[in-house]
Amino acid sequence: MRTWRTAAGAASMAVLALIGATSPVAATGAGTDHSAPATVSTGSLHEGGVEAGRSGSDADASAVIRCEGQVQRPHNSTHVPGTVNVVVTVSCTAPVPEITTRAALYKNGQLVNQSALRTQRNTRSGQNNAAVRCSPGNYRGWMYFKVVFPPGYRPPTGSGNGLGEEVALSC
Repeated sequence: MRTWRTAAGAASMAVLALIGATSPVAATGAGTDHSAPATVSTGSLHEGGVEAGRSGSDADASAVIRCEGQVQRPHNSTHVPGTVNVVVTVSCTAPVPEITTRAALYKNGQLVNQSALRTQRNTRSGQNNAAVRCSPGNYRGWMYFKVVFPPGYRPPTGSGNGLGEEVALSC
């Protein structure tokens, strides 16, 4: 079991390194505020997950919590007519003490709005959204997320960020 946990941990760290190394935030050198970059290029889609396992010789595969981030497609809002909205979500396989998210919306590669950081506690899922007044263009969402795992899990936290699909919208 120790071999599996070590291999799973190494694989998780490789995924996090890949996400971090190719993410817009890493590319812009953003600080600890985890703000969205001012511009993004068209092209690659980055989404990802983080995981942590419980320490100890009695831990098994069921002692791993995996959390996946997802950037949904930007769309004309049905709740606030005349706006474009993007929703970002994080789903975990078990409850965690904290999930923090930030959403951002781009139009034609330029940042047009980003949410505040939102922390949800003692849950297995979290979400956030960003919206802007609609004008025709190509919209794309971005997300940052951080998960605090329960005591005894390693690593104690995990984070990621990524871009969603670009969508042409008219009003």
